[in-house]
Amino acid sequence: MQSRKGNRIYFIVGIVTVLMLINIFLIRENGKTIKENQEIIDTAQKVVINAEEIVQTLHLLDVGIRGYAITGNLEMYQSPADSARQRKNKAFNYLKQTLENQAFPLDDFSDLKNLTDEYFNFVGNISKEIQDNNFLKAQAMVAEDRGYPVWLKAKNFSNEVTVFENKIEATANEEFQTAIQTSFWLQIFLFLIAMPTLIYSAIYSTKTISLSNKLRKAESDKANILENQKETLERLVRKRTDEILAQNEEIRAQNEEISSQNDVIMLHNEEMSNQQALIEEKNEELTTQNEILNKAKVTIEKQQKLLELRNEELTEEVARQNEDLRKTNLELVDQINKLEQFGYIVSHNLRAPTARLLGLGNLIDKTKEGEREKIIQLMIQSSHELHEVIDDMGKILLVQKPGSKKLVKVDLAKSLQKVRDILAHEIERTSAEIKGNIKSEKVIKSLPLYIESILYNLISNAIKYHQKNRKPIIVFNSYSTEENVVIEISDNGMGIDLNNYGEKLFGLYKRFHFHVEGKGLGLYLVKSQVEALGGKIEVQSQLGKGTKFTVYLHK
Repeated sequence: MQSRKGNRIYFIVGIVTVLMLINIFLIRENGKTIKENQEIIDTAQKVVINAEEIVQTLHLLDVGIRGYAITGNLEMYQSPADSARQRKNKAFNYLKQTLENQAFPLDDFSDLKNLTDEYFNFVGNISKEIQDNNFLKAQAMVAEDRGYPVWLKAKNFSNEVTVFENKIEATANEEFQTAIQTSFWLQIFLFLIAMPTLIYSAIYSTKTISLSNKLRKAESDKANILENQKETLERLVRKRTDEILAQNEEIRAQNEEISSQNDVIMLHNEEMSNQQALIEEKNEELTTQNEILNKAKVTIEKQQKLLELRNEELTEEVARQNEDLRKTNLELVDQINKLEQFGYIVSHNLRAPTARLLGLGNLIDKTKEGEREKIIQLMIQSSHELHEVIDDMGKILLVQKPGSKKLVKVDLAKSLQKVRDILAHEIERTSAEIKGNIKSEKVIKSLPLYIESILYNLISNAIKYHQKNRKPIIVFNSYSTEENVVIEISDNGMGIDLNNYGEKLFGLYKRFHFHVEGKGLGLYLVKSQVEALGGKIEVQSQLGKGTKFTVYLHK
């Protein structure tokens, strides 16, 4: 009967073991499914990232070539171009292999790759033109804006890929959730199968404990029998002990002989102790030397840290000096461009009056006495024109002269009143009205001559180019922001066509109304003086309604 119960338990345990093995196998398969779907999700996300990477590389390349075309600085193009080319190739290679595996239609992909390669070659041609100093041709090529259709194509392709990969990711997520749910139900099934077996095992264990108690009683009876046998053995042991004592006497005699030998060993041990003391003394010396070495090591480490700190400070200083040098180079390039423009303008403006003077000088000996007076008058007029050109050039050079930028306190209200006094005749003649509104920052640190020149040119232009049938009203307004002092001068005059003349508005000798006298020098001087003060100027205008100039000066 007992054998049958035992066999039954073994059978049930075997079934549970088989079910657990099956459960382990199914869990392993579910784990593979979960892992595969997770890899599919990761791949889908990487595909979306690489598709977007193509869009970003096109933008990066376009920004680089535009910056190169504007500034002529190769570094602004070279680094973005190399980075964009490397990222583009890596993204296309990954997308081609992955999308083929996902059975994605590759027609749009191939078209996009061809368009992208063509655009990269086109940008390379622009770079070559800039390196050959063909800036106009390069700027014309940039103005074609070939990058936008390619960018739009890449953006649409990225959206298509995102939709496609989202579907793949959704399917993978669904299979992922199904695998997790299947694993959950398998665990519940195993629990329902194993629970009855555990209950049966508990009942069987209770019966086993009962049998163990019976066995314990039998063991007690057996112990009593062994106790009797123990007494018999003790008698035998005592007898044997007496025999052993006799043998100990013999051993004691032998120990006395061994003791004499121990004296010899002790003498030897004393010699060993002396040697040990000598060794310890040497060890103390070595310990002292190690402490000295450790202190030297600490000192060296401190000096090393000081050197590293100094190297960091030197690195930061070199970086700062490089940044200052870069800014100085940019300013130098700007000054060189201005000098080239100035040289061209001087050559152009001096040529006409000089040529007239030379021509009239050649004619004076060939003309009659009555006509010479007329030629002399023409020569005097040409000389005045030449003097005016030279005087204008002097004003321009004065604005660009670095030594003239010593800032002092300037009272805006007094500067405005001084300009009013200078223009009193024009104000009275045109019945012009100047309204002043100085809200804050009445006193600023600047150059008085520059501030007065800026106000004079802007207000005099507002009076000069007023509407004939309208009373000139000029509004002066100033206020302060966190970084700037803002000066606004607005009028109700003729206005300027900014669509046609906006880019030329502040050019030297540029005029847009020819019914009154003027040189086209005033706005050029205003812009030059504002920039010399580290500021900027903006303009808003409508034909027939008026113009508003806004000047921003650093505090």
